[in-house]
Amino acid sequence: MSMSWQTFLDQTGAVRDTDGTVLHFGRPPGHVPQPQLIVCDHLRVITLRGADAAAFLQGQVTADVRDVSEQQYSRLAMHLSLKGRALVSMRLVPAADGFDLLVPGSMAGALLKLLGKYIVFSKATLALDETRVVLSLVGGDPAPAVPGDLSPGKAAATADGTAVRLDGQRSLLVVPVETAIANWRALSEGRDIGGAEHARLNDILAGEGQVLPGAEDLFLPQALNYDVLHGVSFRKGCYTGQEVVARMHFKGQMKQRLQHVSWPGDTPLPAGTVLRDADGKALGELVDSVTAGGQVHALAVLRLAHDGDLYLQGEDGLAHALGARPETLPYELPAR
Repeated sequence: MSMSWQTFLDQTGAVRDTDGTVLHFGRPPGHVPQPQLIVCDHLRVITLRGADAAAFLQGQVTADVRDVSEQQYSRLAMHLSLKGRALVSMRLVPAADGFDLLVPGSMAGALLKLLGKYIVFSKATLALDETRVVLSLVGGDPAPAVPGDLSPGKAAATADGTAVRLDGQRSLLVVPVETAIANWRALSEGRDIGGAEHARLNDILAGEGQVLPGAEDLFLPQALNYDVLHGVSFRKGCYTGQEVVARMHFKGQMKQRLQHVSWPGDTPLPAGTVLRDADGKALGELVDSVTAGGQVHALAVLRLAHDGDLYLQGEDGLAHALGARPETLPYELPAR
């Protein structure tokens, strides 16, 4: 990432974790009202360019790439293992000559390695783009940064970069570092400034989970609700892991789904943490969690039949209650 950008963020009051990711700017989630300007320092931009970009990507990810390249939608997507489990997740954004893949920074290297194995025979290139950054606008009026006629789910090229309207409250901007710095005053006017923790909390509230280190090769796309979020197509044709995903969709029954839960505390849990019932039986795994206002908000893939508290297995071998409660997702899950 550009040193000028990181220096600018530090001068603006960035608070970082031990890996250098900007978590917030002095006010963690739970104490920052909307509207917000959020620095998505936890995301990286990977470019996919070339004559074969669309054909290549169509055979590698769960989403229908034609929605992105032809209809100018932004879609969540996954690259799967042969057994249909997610190895890495991303958001696809259309570009003039290909695609931008927005991926958690902790998984960017994995995505480049996984797709790089298959792209050698295609007229397309993959590269980590260090010249652009991702910003999020939440609440308020995003104009003029986001075109007013841009409907939810759509992306559009602007004079400054690319704008994506995720829903009625959230928009993304993918812009050059120099543009982000030059437009900072205008973008931040009337907004509180947040960092990765705010962005991840908003994703949790929106019910949008990403695969993070520790949770690779655990989840079918449907388990992360990507079928509800337009992140998996059952009619697009073949891609790695497609047969397993299609079999579950047409002949199986999902017993686990992504759910939003919360519990009192100030310590989030790592992705992949096993959550259990009172008897110590595994109910599912954690996808992501963020502390906000004395509560831990989390996305977890849990058994749909479970009703009650969640437990962690302690070093003493006993199950310890979290005091968890279910929260509402902003969309409906398919009937069981």
